[in-house]
Parts: sequence; C-alpha cells; structure tokens
Amino acid sequence: MQNDWDKWQAALADPSKIGTGKLTIHPGEPWTGYFRVRRKGGDWEPVQFWRGADGDWYATRSGRPVDREQIEDLFLWAVKNPISEEAFDRAKAGNGWADEPERPAAGIGHNSGAEADEYEALRIEWLGEKEQALTFLKKPIASKEEADKAAIWAHRLKDIAKKADKLHAEEKAPHIVAAKRVDAKWRELREEPEGLQKLLKRHQLAWLQEQDRIERERIRAAAAEAERLRREAEESLSEAKTPEAEREAGAKLAAAKEAEREAEYRRPQAGRTDAKTSLRTRRVGRIIDADQFLASIKDSAEIKEASEKACRRLAKANVPVPGMEIIEERTVV
Repeated sequence: MQNDWDKWQAALADPSKIGTGKLTIHPGEPWTGYFRVRRKGGDWEPVQFWRGADGDWYATRSGRPVDREQIEDLFLWAVKNPISEEAFDRAKAGNGWADEPERPAAGIGHNSGAEADEYEALRIEWLGEKEQALTFLKKPIASKEEADKAAIWAHRLKDIAKKADKLHAEEKAPHIVAAKRVDAKWRELREEPEGLQKLLKRHQLAWLQEQDRIERERIRAAAAEAERLRREAEESLSEAKTPEAEREAGAKLAAAKEAEREAEYRRPQAGRTDAKTSLRTRRVGRIIDADQFLASIKDSAEIKEASEKACRRLAKANVPVPGMEIIEERTVV
C-alpha cells in the first residue's frame, strides 16, 4: 500500500525525476511533504502539504495556512523544490537555509525606514555580500549544501552587477545625450576645416613634386660644376710657382667650395614661416611574398598574440587547422 509520503521522499532523493514515471504531476493531486517556493527577487519560503483525516488537502506557507482554492497552484509552483523535514523546521523557525547565504545586515548609518540613494543602497548590499563571500572562500567546499550556497552567491553577485549596469546606464544616459548634442554642434567646425585643409595639402602635391624634380636637376648640375671647379683649383694649386699663382689657385678653391654649398639640396616649400608645407618622405611596407614575410616575423609578439586570438576563435567554433589542437576544459558556469 502506497505511503502518502512516498512521492515526496522519492522526489527528495532524486529531484531530476520529478514529472516522470511515478512522480508524474497531476492537477488536483498534491503530495504530502515539504517544499519551498520563492518569488523573483525574494527569499525562499517553507511550504508543507498534507491530507487531513477528512480527505481534504491542507497547506502552510512560512507557517501561515493557505486557502484551499490556492493549494493546487501552490503545489504546482513548489513541487520542483522538495526539501528535508530538517530544512523545513529550520526555515520555519526563522534560521534560514543551509544552502543559501545569509543576506548581509544593513550597513552602518543605513536607515531602513527611509528611501536610500540607489547607488548607496546597492553599495551597502555589495559590501555586505563581499565580506561574507570572502570569508566563505577561505575554506574548501566540503558538502552539497556549501556548493549550492556558492552557486546561489555567485548568482546574487551577478544580479548586483546587472543592477549596477542598469543604474550606471540610467545615470549616464543624460550625459551621453548632452555629449552627443555638443558633438553635433561642433562637428562642422572640427571636422570640415580639417578635411578641407587636407584637400589643400594634397592639391599642392603635383606642384611640389615638380619643384622637387627641378631642384634635383639643379643640384646635379651644381654638383658637376663644383667638381669641375675643385679639380681645376687643385691643378692650379699644384702648378703654382709664384705667390700670385698661389693666390689665384686659392681663389679657385674658394669658388669650388662655394659651388659645393650651392649643390646642397633645398627642399621645395610653400607658405610663409608659420604655415609652411613641403614634401615629406615616409616609409611604407608592401608584402611581395606572403609566406616568406610571415616566416620572417613569426616570432614577434604581435604575430604570436594575433595567432593565439585566431586559435581561440577556431577552437570555439570547433574548427581545427594544421598546427593546433582543440582541448576541452571544464569550467564552472
């Protein structure tokens, strides 16, 4: 003969079987036993169901009787969360849950009767959770209840971070709107003059390149003339026999040096002193053999970092390529 407690005991032994086989849930047929329920954002509440001597079903929630017309809905809500009689008695007595971290006490100076600033209220909650969680982390987990507590704590901390993100976005939103308004106001004066000055500089390129060509032709001719004068001065100096001849040779040598100075490159420029433009030489790389190039830089930090990033992306997509392997790591989620 089936015991009224059988289904609850079986559900408590293996909650994953709830809703299947002998633990199939039928409307209007609660199970005798202990469970718990929780509204979103609230704490767990202990629930008990039993059949009275009159054949009717009865229930309590946090020690308070439940209206009979609400028992069926309450059971369907609670059935997935069976608890032991010990856990029920502990929670009913107001001592919380062994697998649930205690809520931190209000911080110093916190007035629970007044509406606190949302940032300060959330920060007080965070600091309380942080202090208790750091104490919990000092010892290894030794039981299922402690593992459950860690999981619930992680979820609560995630909720704090999500709420902080929401409040941060709400507080920041007016500033973003104001900043965009300021950006829009100044965009024409900041961006269009800069773009137009770049066009004006590019417009000078052909003219400056032609001036550069003319200058290089000039210095080639000047260098040739300087070399001719230098050789002529050296010959005159070697042949000089009189002071007058030596003076003439010296004058030729001075003229040769002046010609050498004239052969120096003078960069073509446009504009006045505080608004000059000129040609600048810059180095630009161009790959002519990709395989050889990659082989040459494969040991650089930049390439290693890019390779690791690509390897992680391929592993996540489960797409192995030659030279890599996919390793399965177990992580807590």
